[in-house]
Amino acid sequence: MKDKDNKDIYTSFHFNDDFIIEAVYDYALQPETQFAVFDRINQEVSYHPQLGLPDGRKLRPTQLDLIKDEKLLLPSSANSYINEARLVEEIEAFVSHYLDLPHPFYLKLVSHYILLTWVYDRLSVVPYLRALGDYGSGKTRFAQVIGSLCYKPLMLAAATSDAFIFRMIELFKGTLIINELERVDTDLKSQIVNILNNGYEKGLYIGKVEGEKNRIPKTFDVFSPKIITSRIRFKDLALESRIISIHMLPTKRKDIPITLDGIFWQGAKDIRNMLLMYRFNNLFSIELENKEAKLEKVEPRLRQTLLPILNVIQNQEVEDEFIKYALEFQGQIAADRSFETESLIAEKLVELLDEEGKVTVKDVADAVNKPLEEKEKVTSKWVGKIIRGFGFNTKRIQGVYNIIPNEQALDYIKDRYGLSDSTPEESPPNPPTPPADSASEVDLVDKVDIGKTVEEMTQQEIESVFNEKDV
Repeated sequence: MKDKDNKDIYTSFHFNDDFIIEAVYDYALQPETQFAVFDRINQEVSYHPQLGLPDGRKLRPTQLDLIKDEKLLLPSSANSYINEARLVEEIEAFVSHYLDLPHPFYLKLVSHYILLTWVYDRLSVVPYLRALGDYGSGKTRFAQVIGSLCYKPLMLAAATSDAFIFRMIELFKGTLIINELERVDTDLKSQIVNILNNGYEKGLYIGKVEGEKNRIPKTFDVFSPKIITSRIRFKDLALESRIISIHMLPTKRKDIPITLDGIFWQGAKDIRNMLLMYRFNNLFSIELENKEAKLEKVEPRLRQTLLPILNVIQNQEVEDEFIKYALEFQGQIAADRSFETESLIAEKLVELLDEEGKVTVKDVADAVNKPLEEKEKVTSKWVGKIIRGFGFNTKRIQGVYNIIPNEQALDYIKDRYGLSDSTPEESPPNPPTPPADSASEVDLVDKVDIGKTVEEMTQQEIESVFNEKDV
């Protein structure tokens, strides 16, 4: 990307057959972003404020306030690690210290997803990672802890504009973190869903027309890892198939730090520094073999989402352990699907009550079963049990069970499953969050509330590096 005088190229990464170049930042050592350059032939790392190109131009690291303010997290250097297995152990220890995950496999899953983000650009497909749960279940903490270790993470705030999102993904190719998606305003949410639909596979671009006077068509490459937190699933089943979901629960552990202080952020940076070396060591050494046969005992839906992660595991011991955990974890899928179907029942019940007023249990069961495959369909008897569990009473009239309207129960399921029809401005504030889901003294979510500076930054800082796509 050239600046306006067409001399220098600004970027956060570059690689060729001989070198891998990544932007790093540590204010204590260097007040500006610089490059860590990995010499693939000599297996050495060196650091440079800029690099000369054969044609006389210079390759310069992108300088943005987002980096200096630590809203977009970069490594500070490339640090060595013993081996991949020990690196995974360090990631797991860090994650489990600050976050309570409801199943042992989740710890393996998120640790290897973190590895995937550091070499994802060698793959053709990258799944998304999502934390699902109600208020106080630890979703925000999930986004902070997992996100802080991923490749160039940027967590979005509600005030972020869609223009900012498109530019930042293409500029940094890092990990996009979207916290509490259901609370984003409708217009921005539709753009985020557009990004999610087109950002999981290489070669899918999004076209936009930009400019107020001179309307110029542009395409954006939005392929990158993405971490999402939400209370509800997407209605788009195709999008759902690209997401690895983890159902979060309120923690009962007493040993989890209430706040994420300086020790946390330093620990996260130390691991990111080792992960940068992991990227240098593995970006071109990954053997992209077809490992699907190794997951043949895992059911198709889980196999599809785990395969890209399995592809980045090069250590046989780690691979065997990962497959073992995947097989053990299949028992959890039934519980996850029960929650998913429960949510679908609530959704269809609300829709029918709003449209028809008078609704039977069979009406809801028919609506629920319509998008499901034959083997996933549910009985009216089971649907009735769930509906009564929501707080509704049913009455049998001429052999058909009618649902008795109940405003209190209706309000409950609307809130529980995110089915409220209120606008974002009318939405009630979040209830107080318990310690396990508290933000922190240095909150990654709050640190990126950049709405007041998005337009200024887009105009003054980002625009100049998007004039021509050189790197």
